[in-house]
Amino acid sequence: MIKKFLILLPPLLMFLLGPAGLSAQQSSKSKSKDRYREKDIIQPPVIRNAAAINGAGMDFSPIYYGEGIVYLSNSSTPGPAAKKHSERKSFDMFFALLDGNEEPLPPSEFSAELNSNLNEGQATFSRDKKYIFFTRNNSYKGVQKADASGKVNMKIYQARYARYDWDEIKELPFNEDSYSCMHPSLSVDGTKLYFTSDMPGGYGGFDLYVSEYDGANWSAPVNLGPEINTDKNELFPFITFGGKTLLFSSSGHHSLGGLDMFYVNLDNIAEGVVNLNEPFNSPSDDLSMILNKDGTKGFFTSNREGGHGLTDIYSFTVPNGIQGVEKAPTQRVEIVVTDGRSGTPIPGAAIRILEPTDDGFLSSKNDFYEVDMAPTPESPNSLSLRLVRKNADELGNPDDYTNQAGVSYGNFAMFRSYLILASFDGYQTAERLYSVQPDKGGAITLALFEEAICHRMTGIVSTDKFNTRIANATLIFTHLESNQQLTYHTDINGEYNLCLPLEGEYLLQVKREGFRSNSMKVEAKRSKSVSNSIRLEPVELSAAVVGTDAQKEEAMLARPLQDGYIITMDKIRFEPGKSTLNQSAVRHLDAIVELMQRYPEMEIDLAVHTDSRGDDKSNQVLSDERAKNAKTYLAYKGIEGKRINAFGKGEKELRNRCADGVQCADAEHELNNRIEVKVRKVGSAVRTP
Repeated sequence: MIKKFLILLPPLLMFLLGPAGLSAQQSSKSKSKDRYREKDIIQPPVIRNAAAINGAGMDFSPIYYGEGIVYLSNSSTPGPAAKKHSERKSFDMFFALLDGNEEPLPPSEFSAELNSNLNEGQATFSRDKKYIFFTRNNSYKGVQKADASGKVNMKIYQARYARYDWDEIKELPFNEDSYSCMHPSLSVDGTKLYFTSDMPGGYGGFDLYVSEYDGANWSAPVNLGPEINTDKNELFPFITFGGKTLLFSSSGHHSLGGLDMFYVNLDNIAEGVVNLNEPFNSPSDDLSMILNKDGTKGFFTSNREGGHGLTDIYSFTVPNGIQGVEKAPTQRVEIVVTDGRSGTPIPGAAIRILEPTDDGFLSSKNDFYEVDMAPTPESPNSLSLRLVRKNADELGNPDDYTNQAGVSYGNFAMFRSYLILASFDGYQTAERLYSVQPDKGGAITLALFEEAICHRMTGIVSTDKFNTRIANATLIFTHLESNQQLTYHTDINGEYNLCLPLEGEYLLQVKREGFRSNSMKVEAKRSKSVSNSIRLEPVELSAAVVGTDAQKEEAMLARPLQDGYIITMDKIRFEPGKSTLNQSAVRHLDAIVELMQRYPEMEIDLAVHTDSRGDDKSNQVLSDERAKNAKTYLAYKGIEGKRINAFGKGEKELRNRCADGVQCADAEHELNNRIEVKVRKVGSAVRTP
């Protein structure tokens, strides 16, 4: 193992297990736990191997980026598909989206521009995701460059994100050819960059440094001092979101074996460096720990026994946080709820505080949304799949209620965005997006207005004989007095729940292909919910089928899909030029997973389309990669690959006028970015008790 590290990448990983360093480590170590601070962990952490991203080679140095993590790998096939030892020529960056439990999903390559034929190393990002700082072999015009002794050192580079990928790659001013700078970690306010270097004047092999940004330039690096740095190696710094705790790995402080992970309070370095102990540290090498914004979850790297490859990434959960590691600073915010017309306060209003993701979804929770597959009027065999956010009262218990003065209070973490919902009976729900900044006031007001008059109508549409629910049945309500007509449809469970605008009698017509229409009179009443059960008779069943076979045939008619149907997902917001899946794509694909689990014989063609921006060839490659990633995700969720035929169509089938050379608004172009799922075969549904 030691030799493997040395052969693969001396400039990047020589600090891990160099022979001289190893012998010195072993001589200075003690296995006695009384040398460490006991009970630093309030609640024992739960540690899991992040199996979805660990391959047969080396996977290490995760860092948070958007709704996922970017990490390094030289596995030829990142993730569990690599069953045997196999390595790439160099270390590249990969991206893995995190699911609702903050566990990584199958990865994809992070950036075609940043990944090169050289070795890329640990990265860090600005809070707005516009800038990246990353490690790479010293190079000149893309060619690896050695110093006078023939050694290839590491440098820290900066890049800016453009529309389709990272550009303006340049090295930071404190780099030198004669020594290495690597492992950058940027403070959340963007003013301090912590990193590792073996520059002259340090205390050991590699020390930790910090450089400060004044808005225009980076300062000369400052060594973090002998309380942190030793005569051996300090590596992989990570500055927490609060900005006061530095996590790092060291071979010089007392450890359990190999590299161990430590933390130090930068406001009081005199308190000393703290070993994180078991189960984070082990007799093997443990390094590159990161923590999420709440300090309750994170990742680290280890080559401990039981892994999948040479080094693996592990996730962990510590519900109460790590004792001694500070939480992100908070701001107390006053939330005032008033009547929108009179301005008077509303006591007892329900307050819900949610966190939106970058693409507008809430807190990574699928149960905040309902799947709606609406028939497309212009195409009888087409459905539009959309995710609809539930009403406020369906989102679980409120976080708080306003007091008699119409006021509630919340503690919001700095530099984070929140969606605040206020609701009260008889009023429309109000919402406000609030971002916490150091110079921002701590009070917001939400005005509630009386909701429109609602004449609630609910019901179920089912088959006449076997009571099988009928999805996507069309409901046409005609108000008899005004002749106003409204059209709705049943959901995937054959249910409807809607508001009619006018009181009085309506003629309700219910239609669905394969069934005889049914009509009835219903009366809408104010402040009263009216429920109706409606039965439809199949147009024709085979005369020869009876009993169970007849029930099965009727159920096939009532199912939401038929062979040849096309499901369009045009509300997905792919990031421009990127093939990686985001929360938007995953949430929509989850709906396909549910369908394919409900219909275990179902087979699909999954086609990904792009808009015309960019050249034809690039768009074809982009759509192919997105299709590949979509299929990988469906397979990860348990859908057999043989049931999915996935491919890209690039810009070949635009839905509007926005072809090459035509001036269109971004919203018009977005209509062409979509996933279309053609149902080759539906089959029978799983029978439920």
